[in-house]
Amino acid sequence: MAELNRRNIHDVANAFHFSTVEKILTLVMASGLRQTFRPLGALAEELMTRFQREDAAYKLSQKNFTSDDIKDIDKTRDKYAQFIKSVLTAYTYLPESESGLIRQARELLQVFKDYKWRDDEALLAETAKLDNMLQEWDQEQKAAVLQAMGLTPYVEALRTANAQVKGFISDRQGEQALIIRGELREARAAVDEKLQEMLRYIDALNITSPSDDLTDLILKINEAFRYMDAQIAAGKKNGSTSSGSNGNSGNNGSNEGGTTVISNEDTIEGME
Repeated sequence: MAELNRRNIHDVANAFHFSTVEKILTLVMASGLRQTFRPLGALAEELMTRFQREDAAYKLSQKNFTSDDIKDIDKTRDKYAQFIKSVLTAYTYLPESESGLIRQARELLQVFKDYKWRDDEALLAETAKLDNMLQEWDQEQKAAVLQAMGLTPYVEALRTANAQVKGFISDRQGEQALIIRGELREARAAVDEKLQEMLRYIDALNITSPSDDLTDLILKINEAFRYMDAQIAAGKKNGSTSSGSNGNSGNNGSNEGGTTVISNEDTIEGME
């Protein structure tokens, strides 16, 4: 008879929590014991339902659903802004006989200087600056000059791209406030509650109805916990402070050795 490790994982980082619960749930769902002992099957089904909720909240908390879109459209708007700036700069090199155009180009270029626009700024800062620059260019006289220079289509394309970035940022901030601090925390707590209930039932079965199949399941569950703890320990050894029993952690990501490194925001404590 094997002794079940009923490890409580409420305080480990989200990535470790998610992967460990997924392993244990997969083990139980694949076991014939789920059919032999109907209460175990019911507990596993309920845990699956709660885990799916955690899965959805966790994916949203990672912001993967918008990050690539933001990156792509940010590059696009930077290209439009750089093109407008390059054309206006080219106009300033016209012969002196075109002094009127040179002066107008410089006035339009001054908008870039006034707002100290750069294409490597933080999204929020660049988006706000471009909003202000576009308002400047909307002034009747400046808009007429841009039209004469053939730049109006590029200004409008920049406006559209900037609006898209604002939309993505708004969505992402909304998800963070609503999902990370609410849904994910609640989903994790619900999973922890049902996981512990299922482990208590398996522990009871180990006393009342021991079997080789049950011993095999217990050993595999223990291995899932052991692997999780080894990953956490490896992260600390490699210089990170991935969340262990105290919930403290380092930077979110993965190092070259394959050990997940999790930030404090990736723990239940980090969601407070």
